Amino acid sequence: MALVNHAKKEINAKIVYYGPAGSGKKTALTYIYSRIKPSLRGELKSIPAGGDNLLHFDFSPFEAPLPSGYRLRLHLYSLTGKVANPATWKMTLKGTDGIIILVNPSDEHSAETRESVLQLRDFLSVYGVGLHETPAVLQLNNFGPEKRTDEATKLAEELDLAMLTRCCSNAARGEGLLEALTTLSRQVLDRTAPGMEPPEAAIRTATPPQGEMAAEQFRPEASAESRRMQHNENPPQVTLLSHEVVSEGTTVRIPLEISQDGIQRRMIVTVNVAMAQD
Repeated sequence: MALVNHAKKEINAKIVYYGPAGSGKKTALTYIYSRIKPSLRGELKSIPAGGDNLLHFDFSPFEAPLPSGYRLRLHLYSLTGKVANPATWKMTLKGTDGIIILVNPSDEHSAETRESVLQLRDFLSVYGVGLHETPAVLQLNNFGPEKRTDEATKLAEELDLAMLTRCCSNAARGEGLLEALTTLSRQVLDRTAPGMEPPEAAIRTATPPQGEMAAEQFRPEASAESRRMQHNENPPQVTLLSHEVVSEGTTVRIPLEISQDGIQRRMIVTVNVAMAQD
């Protein structure tokens, strides 16, 4: 969950762009950086990291504070090029609040894409978390609108990432990049919102130039109280995703899908099983 400092009313969220070499991570970050108002962003830094190259910058998607006076700042990280030391990825993913998994869906990159996703699972497992428990978006680069939806679904299933939201993009043309980041940021805020005061007013900000990230993209649609009232009228439907249950030793992670008023959410129930001694 994002780091919330209630005393300073600050929310800091770490987002990592993850993927194999050539998937478009550097292109994506530099494009996003170019579309954010200079007054809202920090410096774009390229930092040597254990023989690899770490790209990083932070920015605020809002000019005005969030409801209740909180300010949000997103910190974007990625390793660019071919990563020589996999441990550098592991350190970069430490404490992440959200991940954009950027892959090239072409057949010639399928082997390295599968290996990259398997490594991601291994890196996260070191910190005791999985992709089911981390806000994440699967971004299919160079996967244009001419591709069919079922092709994207098949690819996600082959990578065992069917549970993730998918976004198609073309990093070279800047298409779909802001949409993927907006989707992930909403997921991060959804996790953070329960620890905040209920929003009572819409976010007000100057309209940014076309293509820049607007505060309205992140604006909560209703207050927490109004959502609770709606939920009382229409009880949620809970579905057990039995094919995604994960058992590791004495720990069982049970994924549930909750549907209500046309909105779907996922949650993970973690159960620790204590074995009785004879």
